[in-house]
Amino acid sequence: MANQYLPDVLKQGGWRTYRDLEPIWFDTTVALLSLAMVCLLAGTLDERLFNGVSVWAKPSKFAVSLALYFVTLLIFARYFPVGYLRAGGGRLVAVTLVFVALGEMIYITVQGALGEASHFNFTTPFHAVMYAMMGIGATWLVTGPLWFGWVIWQTNAKKDPMALAIFLGLGLTCALGGGFGGYLGNQTAHWVNTAATDANGIWVFNWSTDGGDLRVAHFFGMHAMQAVPLFALLLPAHLSKNYGCALVAAFSAVYVAFSLATFVQAIEGQPFIG
Repeated sequence: MANQYLPDVLKQGGWRTYRDLEPIWFDTTVALLSLAMVCLLAGTLDERLFNGVSVWAKPSKFAVSLALYFVTLLIFARYFPVGYLRAGGGRLVAVTLVFVALGEMIYITVQGALGEASHFNFTTPFHAVMYAMMGIGATWLVTGPLWFGWVIWQTNAKKDPMALAIFLGLGLTCALGGGFGGYLGNQTAHWVNTAATDANGIWVFNWSTDGGDLRVAHFFGMHAMQAVPLFALLLPAHLSKNYGCALVAAFSAVYVAFSLATFVQAIEGQPFIG
């Protein structure tokens, strides 16, 4: 079977156990999912549009994305040394990630409710400062967990494929998600050689279908932290540890190449899917 690395709590169906792993991450995940549902409901009642889509589209997508982020960290928490998140540096990183994420989410939601942009908004000094602070916060959201990946890899006696996948996944999210995000943040918009609208974009994501969209590469970069461990999770149980680690490394290399290709595609003004 291909579930040898599946945490025991998942095998047993004991989802409530995750609250004990890191309560603040668990509660934050629940709050973000609740906010996403509220925003989706608001979108069905509020007909206002921004960039061709509902003003509630961005808050709902960011809430779901951040919820997935904390769910992933909760799963990874099973690989930390006992008590690591309860005190010291581990606790500091765990808590600051939550405050940064919630701060960004509040601002994005308020701006959405006002029908105004949260990103690329330089209309007033306040908005310019808030955009800069969002950039700093986003940087911490990808760099903070990188330390967690290192701790998991260093303290994992088996050095098995899943430990390597967590380490590489978090590293790639930092390098690719952070790198593409930094480039994106220094532009005036995420569209390249196309109309400044999300209308008629790819379903759910709203990525442009008639020009380049820098959000594509940023998306794949940010979700390396899920993609690489998921690949390790699906590896057959009979594989040797060394061969499994080699496959994880190979998949990571392919993932990097694919993510870079979507970035080049975007800056050349080509749609991800036309």
